[in-house]
Amino acid sequence: MREKKRYATAAIVEEVGVSIQRLLWEMLDDRIEQGHALDYLQVFELSVIFINGQAIQRVCNRQEQPCLQVELVTPQIESPIQTTIWIIDDGDCYMMLYPYEY
Repeated sequence: MREKKRYATAAIVEEVGVSIQRLLWEMLDDRIEQGHALDYLQVFELSVIFINGQAIQRVCNRQEQPCLQVELVTPQIESPIQTTIWIIDDGDCYMMLYPYEY
């Protein structure tokens, strides 16, 4: 199977750190490798939680069809952020973008 190309909008490239972009792509890859059925729209809700005074990145990845939700908490992100990011599979490629850019 041909691997799909991956793109990110200019806003994502400018505003979201490479480590977070990489984390989201890795989460998608894990789901693909595990053989999960994927919806064309993957929603990633990023939030910041504090554990012992340290800011930690929390990522909740969900989809509607089939209904599935995966949560990840990682202290390995230097600058955690709070936002929502989508990854859309248009059949030929994946696009990472903010919901307002759709």
